[in-house]
Amino acid sequence: MLEALVGLVAGLLILTGLAIMAGPTLPRAVGRLRRRSATPSVLRPTLQLHPTTARALSTASRLVDLLGDHQQHRYARALQAAGHRLQAEEAAGIRDMRQLVRHLRRLRLPDPSDQRIFEGLLGQLQKSIDERAEQLELLPKN
Repeated sequence: MLEALVGLVAGLLILTGLAIMAGPTLPRAVGRLRRRSATPSVLRPTLQLHPTTARALSTASRLVDLLGDHQQHRYARALQAAGHRLQAEEAAGIRDMRQLVRHLRRLRLPDPSDQRIFEGLLGQLQKSIDERAEQLELLPKN
């Protein structure tokens, strides 16, 4: 009986030590895994879309997940709405996405590594949207 109690206490001490070594990243990582499995992104490119538009939707979906991880639900919903509009009416969706990207450029995330990922994804989205707008001749002539 005493041996089992000592073994249990030793196991708990080891788990506590591992949790302390993981530090503040452990609760955040667990929260991300739980949120990602519970709420999948609804932006899924359909087969009828142009490849550039599908790439923009894929990038927007990754941005929605990242914004949701950082409690920026208003921006995530706006990005989802623009993505749905992009699927339904491509020209209007491109205009909505371009306007939203301008607003998102001002957003700052608390985690520096996530901020770099966010800026990279925004750059990819901007590039995809601009390429498709140029193909559809939606951009103003300079």
